[in-house]
Amino acid sequence: MSQLAIDGGTPVRTTPFPMRDQIDDREVAAINRVVERARTEGGAFERYGGVEVDAYEREFAAHMGCKFANAVSHGTGAIHTAIGALRLDIGSEIICSPITDPGAIMPVLMQNCIPVFADADPETQNMDPASVRTRITPRTKAIVCGHIAGQPCDMDAIMAIAAEHGLYVIEDCAQAHDAEYKGRKAGSIGHMGCYSLMSGKHSTAGGQGGMVVTDDEELYWNAKRFADRAKPFNSDAPGNMFLGINYRMTELGAAIGRVQLQKLPQIVAARRRCAQVIGEALDAAKTQAVRMGKVIEGAKSAYWFIFLRFHAERCQVSKADFAAAVAAEGIPLSPAYNALAMSNPYIQDRVTYGTTPCPWCCPHWGGEVDYSLDNYPGAVAGNENLMLLSVHESMTDADANDIASALIKVDRAYRT
Repeated sequence: MSQLAIDGGTPVRTTPFPMRDQIDDREVAAINRVVERARTEGGAFERYGGVEVDAYEREFAAHMGCKFANAVSHGTGAIHTAIGALRLDIGSEIICSPITDPGAIMPVLMQNCIPVFADADPETQNMDPASVRTRITPRTKAIVCGHIAGQPCDMDAIMAIAAEHGLYVIEDCAQAHDAEYKGRKAGSIGHMGCYSLMSGKHSTAGGQGGMVVTDDEELYWNAKRFADRAKPFNSDAPGNMFLGINYRMTELGAAIGRVQLQKLPQIVAARRRCAQVIGEALDAAKTQAVRMGKVIEGAKSAYWFIFLRFHAERCQVSKADFAAAVAAEGIPLSPAYNALAMSNPYIQDRVTYGTTPCPWCCPHWGGEVDYSLDNYPGAVAGNENLMLLSVHESMTDADANDIASALIKVDRAYRT
């Protein structure tokens, strides 16, 4: 057995991994098309009077298998728009994923609603449907379920619970572009699906962007209104209809997004191939301390990143030391995702609007919620047992094999 690089041995890999080849001449041509239209026709950077945003919405909805789509300026705006479209009363409770970005939680508070976190499946870090059921109160109105790392939640169970209690379901697909659940695209199963289109995701709309999809026409119009200061679209109202905000996407962003949407199937296929190569190699080597993370039955992950399952009882060193040894082999590996949403200071200390802890102190709510980590054992266990491996579509089979070789090398050195 070769000596570990962390102990002075030769690393598995000494060359950098390839950069993501995300932008090519097709995006450049799309940008030039919009700029030239602005030069000759004027005003073409703005969605009104332009053609790109309207086309992007139609194409995105069709791709995801939905009737309607609203393009917005970023992923946080997509979540905010979806919640705003529900027209919920102040003090409504929304059950949220415990492992997620603040961009999926802050819109709840911005609408003066209360985030109530479900626990997570410790093997996937996705929302645990059994926990969702225990969090429901008479004030619960919606569920926002994040498909973490690119793997869909157990949507059959979540939708059944929602139907039983008359709740809306918003799918947060920021990490799950083109992920599938039992043959359906993530985002097309709940009442609304939201996507982040920032440059770090599978596809981008020019650095930032977002999309909201739905089959519900009323929600579609409410979302469109909310994201443009509640203008009276599809209404006879004489002016702005309710409190909204400006989240419009530009023509430039949409032009880039349209090209990226065409590439998306190949992007996700390449990521799945990378995960397959790594998984097959670990299986063949019968690794003990490290294994591929769980994928639930019926799900096809889009692999924004890969969760690796660390088995402390089968290893001589800690997870942090194991990850450090893999990193020394030339393979960046994070020992934890560390995205427990309820652990953020703005939640723990209830810091929202100045020194007033609204909406938690709002008399329109009057409920109770406990954000102590003891209430989320699955989320905490997942954070303790899972490691994060970054992959992308520009990686080759050779790159994936190097990743697997490093994991196998360290596993063999440290297994009990």
